[in-house]
Amino acid sequence: MKLLKLILPMAFIGLSSCGKTEESIVDCLGESFLTNVEHSASAENVKTINFTVGHSGEQQLNNSIKWNFGDGAQQTVTGKSANHTYAQAGVYNAIATVTTSGGCTFDVKETVNVQ
Repeated sequence: MKLLKLILPMAFIGLSSCGKTEESIVDCLGESFLTNVEHSASAENVKTINFTVGHSGEQQLNNSIKWNFGDGAQQTVTGKSANHTYAQAGVYNAIATVTTSGGCTFDVKETVNVQ
């Protein structure tokens, strides 16, 4: 178990392929936890994408999350969800900058294929 605690703080796992959620193992003050961003297209407009940050671990995420949607638009929102309407179809790298209750700040990336 001690070896696992030494390895996890340095670990970063990215899973990326079409339609899959990218996940990261993040170390914050000796605690490692899993975090991710999920997305889905709006039923009314396929260029409107709904994003949600998820995590598991003892620390909580700060409710103020800075979003960079990958097309030049940025927004800071209260809560773990945001939505953004893209002007054009394409592949974008959306990034959520989050802070934990322990004071650690990190980025979580999600690749979005907008139709």
